[in-house]
Amino acid sequence: MRFGSLARFSVVGLMWGISYFWIKIVFQGLNSAQFSFFRILVGAVAMLGVLLFSGTRLPRRPQVWGQLVLIAFLANALPVLLVELVDDALGADAGMVSVFNASVPLCVVVLYLVRRRTGRLPLTLLAGLLVGFAGVLVLYAPWNAGAQWLSAAAAVNAVAALAYGWSMLLMENLMRPVAEAGQDMHPVVLATSQAVIGVGWAAINMPGGGFDRAPQFSLAVVGALLVLGVLNTGLVYMCFAWLIRDEGAARASSVLYVVPVVLTLGMVVLENYQLSGREVTGMAVIALGVVLARLPQRTPATDTPPARPPAEPASTPTAR
Repeated sequence: MRFGSLARFSVVGLMWGISYFWIKIVFQGLNSAQFSFFRILVGAVAMLGVLLFSGTRLPRRPQVWGQLVLIAFLANALPVLLVELVDDALGADAGMVSVFNASVPLCVVVLYLVRRRTGRLPLTLLAGLLVGFAGVLVLYAPWNAGAQWLSAAAAVNAVAALAYGWSMLLMENLMRPVAEAGQDMHPVVLATSQAVIGVGWAAINMPGGGFDRAPQFSLAVVGALLVLGVLNTGLVYMCFAWLIRDEGAARASSVLYVVPVVLTLGMVVLENYQLSGREVTGMAVIALGVVLARLPQRTPATDTPPARPPAEPASTPTAR
């Protein structure tokens, strides 16, 4: 495994895993619709600054922007919209929500197989994703949710997981080499474009609850919002897009199994949470699944984009 991929994988897993603690602070002054808008706005501004500094341009072709709009809708707008439509979609059962979040890699695999009927995923990758998901089940014991698995909240989370998996496959397609000037879309360009469009989608969602009360911008809320916008959105979007380009959507999605482990360990350190034997076992199984999913392949996986020379944003003066 290359150091760059491992570093990006670690950054994404760590930053997404600790986002819960920053979100708790932000919610002291903002509701969910306001948080979604300001977080993506801060992230988009930070990413545009990176793009300007590197000398790279946003895409210009209308066809590409159409695909980017769909990606941003699936990954940014649709989940927020669904949560606003269903009361307590995120708070009904934390374990159930976490299980659906962790099901995204399996959604990617299902969509991948549907899209490429003749394709083949490495057995170690498939085994790793299945083992990792099993570990999440052990960690959260979702069977305790009972009838909530048949609720509207469960349906919302299932649709959101499927939509996010679809967005990852679309991102992978956009970053494949294309004929236009021999270029492909750089991960920084894709992540920035997605964030810019995400601001528009979040603004559209604002009437659904963003005006229920005035936001309260205390120093703690602003600080947490900057962390979530600049790091948990801007930096993570870029690293995640890079992972998808270099490893393919299926393998890159295994980072979502790291998130509940980081979250749980964060609760132990920051909230004096006491781990049970079942939770320790679940995290150990998750770790095994991640290792299996990320084992080097002797032959390249069919969902992994073709190899290309490494390129920095500044070396790509134009983008699609």
